[in-house]
Amino acid sequence: MAKVTDNLILKGMSGPIGGKLFRTFKNKTFYGKIPDMSGVIASKKQTQKRAIFAAAVKFAQAVMNDPAESARFENRGGSVYHAAIKEYMAMFSPAGLRKLSLSPQLEAGLQGLSLNDPQLRAIAFIIRYQVLTNGFYQKINGLSKPTATRHLRELTSLRIIQSNKGRGAGAYYIMGSLLKKIGSPK
Repeated sequence: MAKVTDNLILKGMSGPIGGKLFRTFKNKTFYGKIPDMSGVIASKKQTQKRAIFAAAVKFAQAVMNDPAESARFENRGGSVYHAAIKEYMAMFSPAGLRKLSLSPQLEAGLQGLSLNDPQLRAIAFIIRYQVLTNGFYQKINGLSKPTATRHLRELTSLRIIQSNKGRGAGAYYIMGSLLKKIGSPK
């Protein structure tokens, strides 16, 4: 990369212009070719993280279009958009997933049902966020769509969760009658 010196117009410049990329580092401006990323193949983990971020952007856009949801994010020290993205990304961080836990009372009530860890995590997710989609279930547990669908059907047949009877992107799950009966933590 070439260094730009004694040019007041380009000093502090950053970004692409006319096939060249300008960067500023430690108050010095450099320029060079725009990197060709067409041959780079993203790893599986990079692809997953990009998908989560794309979903976070959709979530933030939906929050901004809903006045009630937007009000919930307003007093968080920054824009509503960035606060919504931050919350969404926190849900899928390892620390965020560890926060998804059940109360001892609820665990005791569910003990005889032989549920697996992903299913217990789904119950904790529904208790915390009130709604769960198949896509969220796949993301928080790292499962395939057929496995996620099977697990959610099992939870529905046990009346732990209930479906809105929607199909495709409009389908979601909420607390079922058994989960309400056993009791959820406040």
